[in-house]
Amino acid sequence: MADVTAERVALVAGASGIVGRGIATRLAADGWRVLCASRSGAAVPGAQGIEVDLSDAQQARAALAGHPGITHLFYAAYVQAADRAAEVAPNLAMLRHAVHAAEAAAPGLRKVVLVTGAKFYGIQWGASRTPCRESDPRQLPPNFYYDQEDFLREAGRGRPWRWVNLIPPFVSGHAVGNPMNLVLGIGLYAAVCKALGLPLRFPGSAAAYDALHQIADASQIGAAAAWAADAPAAQDEVFNVANGDPTRWRRTWPALAQALGMACDEPKTVPLAELMPHQQPLWDRIARQHGLAPVDIARVVDWRWMDYMLRQGHDIVLETRRIRNAGFHDCIDTEAVLIERLQELRRARVLPE
Repeated sequence: MADVTAERVALVAGASGIVGRGIATRLAADGWRVLCASRSGAAVPGAQGIEVDLSDAQQARAALAGHPGITHLFYAAYVQAADRAAEVAPNLAMLRHAVHAAEAAAPGLRKVVLVTGAKFYGIQWGASRTPCRESDPRQLPPNFYYDQEDFLREAGRGRPWRWVNLIPPFVSGHAVGNPMNLVLGIGLYAAVCKALGLPLRFPGSAAAYDALHQIADASQIGAAAAWAADAPAAQDEVFNVANGDPTRWRRTWPALAQALGMACDEPKTVPLAELMPHQQPLWDRIARQHGLAPVDIARVVDWRWMDYMLRQGHDIVLETRRIRNAGFHDCIDTEAVLIERLQELRRARVLPE
């Protein structure tokens, strides 16, 4: 049997985002040759950057033409649109262009690992039956995750490569510049409250404070993606992936407050999208006082998205039995990893000590 670890070359599409960065970092640490594809061309340490706009099919083919050794495509790219329907065409096109370009450049392509998300189960529309299982029926479209998975099912027929769809719930990770960034949003909000002498109140809904939810850190998604690359059971399959046990913000939020040196008070729903952009003058003073990198807090985080994330008052729990039965057993502590992500932002001089 051939050694599946020999000459493994990963193309990570969307490598500048939270999930893509997590995947690329894990693969590079595992000794893969990693190509980080994004519009910026940025790369994690130990990897090579490729500047490419995947929305352009010809540019994608040209950018990958010089990389015939690609064996695996890890796809975590995303483009935001005005609404759910408008998201379908551009996000499907980018995946199609990436797969076709990789196929054209690399006859040895073996696996396409797609990362989607819990919107696959309709959590954006309200409560879904929990725990969400990979075998659950789909929700009413449009939903570009469905189109992407259907494309891989069809495109993979008769090809030498196989595919996997990984479905995480809420995601945490490090990537300043990605506005859908849960940890950065919490950190900026907490820093403003601390500067004003306020306790750290959970700013979402009371129902969300008590609802069960799961988080998948980018490092956990990276570990699952690395496993799925060559696992015998990961062939044309769908797997939920999460850190470990479900939790509640009621348990996690006081621990975050303690780690940030703040008092924690009862939750109070406040409109972050309305209030946080007005904190820029205060933030500028905080940044000068602590020697932080300047940021436009109205743009660095999508505060409407933060309001949406912290007001999900229904349980969001994914069953992870299938991926564990298939052989992936990694488990990390959500509370600990959220605290570590906040400390990471402190060390990077994005948040104050």
